[in-house]
Amino acid sequence: MSRLLLLIIIFNMLIISSCEKDNSTTNLKVAMLADGVTFDDLNFLQSCKEGLERAKYDFNLTVEYICDTGANNYLQRIDQIALQNYDLIIAIGYMWDDAVLDASGNYPDIKFLLVDTELSETRSNAVSMVFDIDEAAFPIGFLSAWWAEYYGESTPKTACIGALKIPQIRQFIEPFNKGVNYYNKSYLKNVDTAVVYAGGFLDEELGAFLSDSLINAGSDMIFGVGSETESGALLQAKKNNIWCVGTDADQYYAFPEVSDFILTTAVKGLDNSIYNVVKSFTYNSFDGGNTYHGNLQNMGVSIAPFHNADELIADSIKAEIENIKLGITNGNISTEW
Repeated sequence: MSRLLLLIIIFNMLIISSCEKDNSTTNLKVAMLADGVTFDDLNFLQSCKEGLERAKYDFNLTVEYICDTGANNYLQRIDQIALQNYDLIIAIGYMWDDAVLDASGNYPDIKFLLVDTELSETRSNAVSMVFDIDEAAFPIGFLSAWWAEYYGESTPKTACIGALKIPQIRQFIEPFNKGVNYYNKSYLKNVDTAVVYAGGFLDEELGAFLSDSLINAGSDMIFGVGSETESGALLQAKKNNIWCVGTDADQYYAFPEVSDFILTTAVKGLDNSIYNVVKSFTYNSFDGGNTYHGNLQNMGVSIAPFHNADELIADSIKAEIENIKLGITNGNISTEW
């Protein structure tokens, strides 16, 4: 090979390499906006933040986290960020839908990511991120039914406490109960279920009250779904020596106050999924106009380890959970969501 040809090949390789990661050396600015008290909530918002923090260090980003409880000013909050020349704005939660739709039209040069819901209309500079959490909730419902049957009273019963009756919460609870029904049909059992909705995400005291009421009514397992309301429900379950299931981030680590009584968690891989979308943005491959799905197959959702409960769960049940997961991913089992 001639020296000239070798130099041409090396030059072309350098050009290709630089194009693949064109954005990553420009110190792009990314803002994450959320409703709530803090991003350090040991749960949903913290998992979102962890994904962006990883991307910050890997791709030399300037990031800002803005969290407050102000209602009905979502577009104003986006406007404030957009006017500061941010390149990517990440909005967390269904409540940002209208604001992101408006802002994506007002600021066509800015990219937007709406997390945990699908935009009601597509925009070429916006990506929606949703999680097929029903794929994790269904086998957890199966497990919880077995747990209630094996370790509960003579009339086994599971209970779900949802923060708010919206699709993002129902997608945990309704497939969970379908998993309970799957257990009943598979083993000819009659494990009962109960569901209550608190009406809000930030009421830890109400979550505790509802949990206590359901336990007093005979529930042998508590499934809490939704931020601080969930935390109150899980903490009250522990106080009653009742095992429980959490959501979003592995509650064994995220909420150590209840780790002794956490059976498992229906995990949304928020950190990994946000990292992946931000990475695509830095590599100029942002998939605007489309929806990113986190599911069992791509580890966008998962069932957390059983931790302290591991030795208490029958091997046959563990094996059946894996069979259910396989059946869901290959389409042979429907979560009915």
